[in-house]
Amino acid sequence: MDMSFFWRIKFTLLFPSWVPDSPVHYAFMLMLTAGLGALHEWIAHKHWMILTAYSTPRPVMCKNPQTDYPKHHDGAILIAVGMHGAYVTTSYVLMMMAMSFNVGIFIAITVGLCIGFYAIWPLESSRIVPGR
Repeated sequence: MDMSFFWRIKFTLLFPSWVPDSPVHYAFMLMLTAGLGALHEWIAHKHWMILTAYSTPRPVMCKNPQTDYPKHHDGAILIAVGMHGAYVTTSYVLMMMAMSFNVGIFIAITVGLCIGFYAIWPLESSRIVPGR
């Protein structure tokens, strides 16, 4: 196993059976890796939305704090736990893929995370109107 970055097509990624034989298989593996990076950003965004929706108080409009704070729903907590599990799992899988030290895989992870961030996160900030 190499302990420095390398760039070659034949290497082992995560499992002994995941060894690309040809440039086509290597390119397909790079596309799947970038897709996993983008999926990781989508999971992170949904996880963040669930946590902010059910954990931050709304602006105080009246004097009854029981109606001004969000209710905790068991279903939302289970969904948040599931999303957190998916987030942690994809984080570790991406880390283990990067630890293969293949430069192509490292670049594909970075590109996938950047594409996912660009596609997912700005959508939330576009709803904010300045000055309000």
